[in-house]
Amino acid sequence: MRTTAGFALAPERPVVSVRLIGVLPHLDRPFEYAVTAETSAAEAGMRVRVRFSGKDTEGIVLERRDAPTTDRALAPLVRLVSEDVVVPPALMRVCEDVADRCAGTVGDVLRLALPPRHARAEKRDREMAAAERDAAAARASAAAAEAAASADADSDTDTDTDTDTDTDTDTDTDTDTEDAPAADAATTPPRPGDRYPGLAALLNRAGGAEGPVPRASLTLDAGDPWTAVTAGALEDLGPDRGALVIAPDQRDVARLSRVLTERGIDHEVLAGTEGPEKRYRTFRRVLRGATRVVLGNRSAAFAPVRDLALVICYDASDDLLTEPRAPYPHVRTVLQARSAEERCALLFLASSESVPLRALESAGYLRRLEPLPAPVTAVRPRITAMDQYLRDREGASGRSRMPREALRVIREGLTRGPVLVQVPRSGYVPAIACTFCGTRCHCPECSAPLSLTGRSGPLHCRVCGRREDGYRCPECHRTEVRAMVVGSTRTAEELSRAFPSARLQVAGGAHGPLEDADVDPAGIVVATPGAEPAPEGGFAAGLLLDADAMLARAAYDADVEAVRRWRNAIALVRTAEQGGEVLVVGTSTLPAIRDLVAHRSSVFLDRVLADRAELDLPPASRLAEIVGDRDACRRFLENVELPDGTDRFGPVDLDGPGQAGTARAVVRITPSRSRELTTALRSGVAGRSARKERGSLRVRLDPPDVF
Repeated sequence: MRTTAGFALAPERPVVSVRLIGVLPHLDRPFEYAVTAETSAAEAGMRVRVRFSGKDTEGIVLERRDAPTTDRALAPLVRLVSEDVVVPPALMRVCEDVADRCAGTVGDVLRLALPPRHARAEKRDREMAAAERDAAAARASAAAAEAAASADADSDTDTDTDTDTDTDTDTDTDTDTEDAPAADAATTPPRPGDRYPGLAALLNRAGGAEGPVPRASLTLDAGDPWTAVTAGALEDLGPDRGALVIAPDQRDVARLSRVLTERGIDHEVLAGTEGPEKRYRTFRRVLRGATRVVLGNRSAAFAPVRDLALVICYDASDDLLTEPRAPYPHVRTVLQARSAEERCALLFLASSESVPLRALESAGYLRRLEPLPAPVTAVRPRITAMDQYLRDREGASGRSRMPREALRVIREGLTRGPVLVQVPRSGYVPAIACTFCGTRCHCPECSAPLSLTGRSGPLHCRVCGRREDGYRCPECHRTEVRAMVVGSTRTAEELSRAFPSARLQVAGGAHGPLEDADVDPAGIVVATPGAEPAPEGGFAAGLLLDADAMLARAAYDADVEAVRRWRNAIALVRTAEQGGEVLVVGTSTLPAIRDLVAHRSSVFLDRVLADRAELDLPPASRLAEIVGDRDACRRFLENVELPDGTDRFGPVDLDGPGQAGTARAVVRITPSRSRELTTALRSGVAGRSARKERGSLRVRLDPPDVF
């Protein structure tokens, strides 16, 4: 008999293998613990508490065995947290796959996948589940009694009837039945999803146990709301199959929830903004299969949906879908792992094409769903760029930020409904530069950008709060400054003078979000990208201001990101048949702006992919970023065994605000060997943890701001 910590453990006592949450990287492996009489109900997927390194640690049971695999004395399970199987075996394998793809630990992925347990929510949900079972049993008993009574009544009824009468009745009934479907078909309007034939094929194969798993991407026309297409797909999905829908923003989730409620589709919203109690209660309802449709944002990607057959992700290129916590997985990575493990169909919806999805299409992983041919005026608004002809026709005002053509679009749009004006930045004048040499104005105290907060206000630093009354350019020593970007507040001020009778509403930034129902039907909405409301019926007109400033963002993907944000705004405007019109104020010869005017064109994205392949930028390569203390970063690169053929850049010392003493390095490899790179980085992080090296270090795969 073996003993440990005062416990006598018989050799035949069962043991469990536990995956710990929140341990160091070199300890990211299963550990065996003995099952006690108090924890005898422990099974795979349940939460437990164990004693590890002198403190209570949470873990997930991987499996239960009759005997240990070692002769060493085993510590007992401290406590069984809950008898709920919160991590089914398939979901555990998904977490392991995500950790492998992102060079992270399984414990960190489990922390992202599981919401914190809430005892009161668990108790109430158990009571609710018991009440639902009792109600279902009562309904089944009543139905059985009614069926028995009906059978008794039928046995006492005389079955002799006139044959001619029966024939006449059957004839009339058949006639009515044949006419009804024709009448319904004539009155039922076509759905937006009907214009994408491949969508029906994907739904038919969703959840199939055999054959290839259907995976596709669908770029929606501006006139097709993604909420309507998604709702139609969920309606066509079988009632016994589960579905998961992920959207970037909580407002997108709320919009889809309203559409599903109007159509009578039962669903649950699983979001981190709901509070711990409500979120855990929803998690348990999903876990026990009380609903088959789950909506949510990034935190819902691991939702344990029963019989998961379909996963839909809207606007996968939004940076909100990148997890800011280790191991920093993108929702796209999580959903790919779930599709592979659970054989669920995968569908990516967006208003614009995506570079990563296009790469997956080229690799044969995704099938691109094409829409049926349709008149341009029926599927999108009339889109015009401020080209040379329009500028020359206006004269001097054609070169201004707000030309007369823009004012005309707003004026005519107000006669039909609300008007959307999109500007790149919030605030008044968020970026200023020297008038003479163009050097951007930075705070002499913390080096953050200086900005203007009002028409006659001084230069102000938004980081340290310094007020700079006597600014002088460090390059040319001039004192005159000019606006580089005009914010939403200043734009609304200018429009209020041009349209004094129209109500001005500002969305985004310090003004906060504007609810869809609060949009004035005859007003102007000035919004930053991503903060645009979606009023019922859409906007009558749209104005995309400062397009060149959005393209000038200091990022290698600025053009693709600008097109995505513009197309999301265009999707909120009515079609040309309904009078919708959009004007883009910018250099019309730029490829990104020309892509907006063109209809269903792939020229721009083809050019972007060709340029990135020539420069070895993602997705033509796989990148990893190592950031940390200067000495820790350099020691890590010296000790890690990178695969042959890996390109290494750095480490380079960082000198930004709050980055003193830190360094950054980037490693690059071909996509076909990305697993080799992640394995090497994961091993290097674990080795560093085992050696107890000092200094902080962070490893990220394909960070969005790597260049």
